[in-house]
Amino acid sequence: MLVDFTVENYRSIKEPVTLSAVAQHSRQGSQSHKNKRAKSDNEITPGYRLEKWNIELLPVLAIFGANASGKSNVIQALDYLLLLMTYGSQESVGVSRIFKYAKPTPFRLDIISPQKSTRFELRTLFNNIIYTYSLTLNQKLILSESLEYTLPETKRPRRLFQRKWNEELKRNEWKNGSDFSGSHTQLQKSVRDNESFISILLKLEVDVIELLCRWLRLRWQGTSLGNESYDLFAITVLHDSDVSTSSQQIHKEALKIIKKFDTGLSGIDIQKKSNEEADVDIHALHKTNEGKELQWSFEEESLGTQRLFSLAYRMILAFRIGGLTVIDELGTNLHPNIVRTIVKMFQNLKTNPKSAQLIFTSHDNTLQRNNLLRRDQIWFTQKSSNQSTELYPLTDFHVRNDLAVDKAYLDGRFGAVPLLPSDEELILQGEEKCQEN
Repeated sequence: MLVDFTVENYRSIKEPVTLSAVAQHSRQGSQSHKNKRAKSDNEITPGYRLEKWNIELLPVLAIFGANASGKSNVIQALDYLLLLMTYGSQESVGVSRIFKYAKPTPFRLDIISPQKSTRFELRTLFNNIIYTYSLTLNQKLILSESLEYTLPETKRPRRLFQRKWNEELKRNEWKNGSDFSGSHTQLQKSVRDNESFISILLKLEVDVIELLCRWLRLRWQGTSLGNESYDLFAITVLHDSDVSTSSQQIHKEALKIIKKFDTGLSGIDIQKKSNEEADVDIHALHKTNEGKELQWSFEEESLGTQRLFSLAYRMILAFRIGGLTVIDELGTNLHPNIVRTIVKMFQNLKTNPKSAQLIFTSHDNTLQRNNLLRRDQIWFTQKSSNQSTELYPLTDFHVRNDLAVDKAYLDGRFGAVPLLPSDEELILQGEEKCQEN
């Protein structure tokens, strides 16, 4: 499970920002008794309790903010890191489609930042062990990479491996921990300058990090950005001629979700056209009033139905493995009630028994109301005075849990909203244009 993620000098992000899934302890006296329908944070969702660490990890994190405030860049940075950890580099064969939206571009609105490196840090937890993975790189090569792990008994980080680029010698210098010994360390000699070492470990079986590697291997790769072409590509690959029983089951479960969301579909048929990967036809199946089944190209379905199809696959896979799903603009082409249901499915132990997590961005402020999200699940992005992205949680404002957060948000109480001209300014601007004509 994801504990937290930090990124520095990536696109609109200049200074380090951290997105944390660690639940914050409720403060005494924060709940008002005027509204009996208001729930406490733990009543909304208790989080995943980790006794040996005395913390809870949240199943859902939602990021809100104005256009161009950097919401997408936060989760693109996370996705980019996960892709590098899995595939090694953007130049790996067959992954350019996945890396389409995630690129290591530094902050460019000052003189110094474009010359500096980009830094990532990811903390995850498996079997009560916290793994900390750090990566620093520029446009040409990886400058440093390290993996540590921390046991709950000692709370002290222990090195697994570390590499640092020696500019003078033009090579990597490696250090390995005593718990990381084995033949896999011999592969460090052949790691390319722009390739992550952990991506090589994913192809092996190294006991001390196997759960972390499994989480990376099985995750549905890539951030959904409104264009579902990659998701449909991945789905069709899943349904090649050697389709497994597990893939068939995922297809059935995803179809159940789509039907429950009132799309009118009776089925989805995927047929392979040739021996080429992903060369398939996808058809939507519908039943007439007389019970006859018709089919047409899935591309004729609404954009909402197409997006639900790809979302359903992501959700089912995440629920089956306890994975992480990252979605940009979750509400695009979807009814707000459907989005609320998706969030609830991640927050319900019955539908999400293996502690899967969802991180998404949205402009839909209705998701902030009616006891759907805890206060520490709501995050905001806004531009600072130097045009860089700031990221912060709602809990920074110490609001009551019965506050109408959605209204307060639109009123600008938490920042993260666009600064728009007043009605009077718009009228004057319109009059000026009329006079010019």
